Amino acid sequence: MSTSTYTQTTTTTHQFAGRLPVWLVSVTAVVAGALVTGVYEFLARAVGVPFNVALPGTGLAPAAVPATGLAWAVAELGLIGIVIAVCLDRFAKRPRSTWKRTAWTLTALSLVPSLVAVTDSYATNIMLVISHLIAAVVIVPVIAARLAERNPRRA
Repeated sequence: MSTSTYTQTTTTTHQFAGRLPVWLVSVTAVVAGALVTGVYEFLARAVGVPFNVALPGTGLAPAAVPATGLAWAVAELGLIGIVIAVCLDRFAKRPRSTWKRTAWTLTALSLVPSLVAVTDSYATNIMLVISHLIAAVVIVPVIAARLAERNPRRA
């Protein structure tokens, strides 16, 4: 009499994303982050938060940030994140943990201009900080889930 075992395989999100190229997962994450940030900006403007900003020391009066300006900024600066993720996937010994440390450090640094910007209202500074955090919370974990914990090429 023979016995056989049946092994059921399941496909998780991590396994599915693991088969996609890092650049594609990263682009998707950045687009999602830009969309979520754009919705956040729309809601903030709808409740009356002014988006007039100037950098300190320039001597300029705060100027209006164009509608969807935050979403565009996330998309444009997200390109840098995509390049970093692809390079870490290729060259880092521990891509996932290196990505997390790098991305969260850069997020923390990106909060500084929002905190010191010359604005018409402190609500604007707070909303700008929150927009950075929203984009990071959407983008960083998605890319981290795609990156390997250890790079087999650098073992």
